[in-house]
Amino acid sequence: MIEFTKMHGNGNDFVVFENLDRQFGTEDLSRIALALCHRKTGIGGDGILVAEPSGKADLTMRIFNRDGSEGEMCGNGARCFARYAFEKKLAGAEMAFETLAGTMRAKVAPPSVTLDMGTIDCSKGLFDERITLLGETFPLAALRVGVPHCAVFVENLAVRSREDLVFMGRTLCHDSLRFPEGVNVNFVQDLGEGKLLVTTYERGVEDLTDSCGTGSTMSAIASAKRWGLVSPVRVINPGGVNIVHLEWKENGTACEARLEGKTALVASGTVLDEAGL
Repeated sequence: MIEFTKMHGNGNDFVVFENLDRQFGTEDLSRIALALCHRKTGIGGDGILVAEPSGKADLTMRIFNRDGSEGEMCGNGARCFARYAFEKKLAGAEMAFETLAGTMRAKVAPPSVTLDMGTIDCSKGLFDERITLLGETFPLAALRVGVPHCAVFVENLAVRSREDLVFMGRTLCHDSLRFPEGVNVNFVQDLGEGKLLVTTYERGVEDLTDSCGTGSTMSAIASAKRWGLVSPVRVINPGGVNIVHLEWKENGTACEARLEGKTALVASGTVLDEAGL
């Protein structure tokens, strides 16, 4: 049995639990993710967040996607993890935790959490590419923000069909020539006045999600490069608003980024043996 908490950050939802005694190994956690994230036979979620010990920070956060793969980092997931750690008294309001993408720092002021995304190296990003999908050519940017991301700049995002967005997202995500690691795909529309409309197809979830924190951050950086947006950038996802704070360095080759947004504690309980664990 597992004691869990169900959380979401702007609709990006997770099952959170502790593995402080390292009872579960990597293969166990992958299997647990597949079982718990199923929206019919499990609890339902875009992934699981697992709290483990750390030798150099307050905790270690591990994230496993809905398909059982382990992710390097997740912005909304990290914000939910920080809120969980604070509420469970595993860490203070200001904390640091390890991830596969490096050590993250967060400040919790319930229900909001601000995550220090660190220094983003833009020198290795692509900001002036183009891609043709469904017979239409779009500007494209690509940049690693903890995990690989690309931004497809579109017009009239709100009226584009879900089917078309899923097709385009899946096509790019599995374009092994351009993105050998796979990629998260952000569809980005400039709304003016420092606001973006963003919908993300997430690698590992293999579907559109209601929000993506690293995707919001990448979209804000790419849009600042493209349109000169000034910090803070309000990123409107289907599930809510993420605020991205940017501080540019080294003539635009790098920036410090902070991700701010709401989190929600939805439910807590016990996963029973019949869940198929």
